[in-house]
Amino acid sequence: MFPKFNLATAVLALALFSYAQYQGWNLFDNVANPGGSSGGSSRVYHK
Repeated sequence: MFPKFNLATAVLALALFSYAQYQGWNLFDNVANPGGSSGGSSRVYHK
């Protein structure tokens, strides 16, 4: 029972993390940039 539950929980967490990355959510945006936004967009661009 527990191995199936752990697998289902891991898959659900991975799916939620992937969805959050796709939406451009950034958990640490206010920590990294306390005074402002990240360039007016929620997505971060790296050169």
